[in-house]
Amino acid sequence: MSDRDRAAEILEQLRARGGRVTLARKAVVDALVSVPGHHPTAPEVVERVRAVDPDFHESTVYRTLDTLADLGVVTRIEGAGGAVVHHLPEAAHHHLVCDQCGEVTGADPRLLSSVARKVLAEHGFVLRTEAITLPGRCAACTADPSRGRDDGVHPAHHHHDH
Repeated sequence: MSDRDRAAEILEQLRARGGRVTLARKAVVDALVSVPGHHPTAPEVVERVRAVDPDFHESTVYRTLDTLADLGVVTRIEGAGGAVVHHLPEAAHHHLVCDQCGEVTGADPRLLSSVARKVLAEHGFVLRTEAITLPGRCAACTADPSRGRDDGVHPAHHHHDH
């Protein structure tokens, strides 16, 4: 799917959830889909929007990201050191977030299916499992415990293995 088609799909989701499609929202969505991997930080979105419109206010980008998150069009994922990436859900999947280096890895959406069935059977509780963030330690940090500890603040990286 092209970035333009992806942006149109996201704006349609926005409309379907009661949001208005404003020029600011369109600019932010266009920036979100143009980032490789579609998991940018807010400053990356600001940079992309300003590449198109240098006068675009940073606060407008942050407000727009908040609105898109409130409407469920964008998901926020907090990594180690407080770095937040913005995720555009395409296919549902979970996020494995390394507490040490901040790496974010996509995991198969069926990962928690058996847990969801057990919770339903034992508690009558329907677990929302479309996108859950699971903290822990990535393979590289497990192998090298000193990895990713130089300053404690790292940009979140995002990989999909499905």
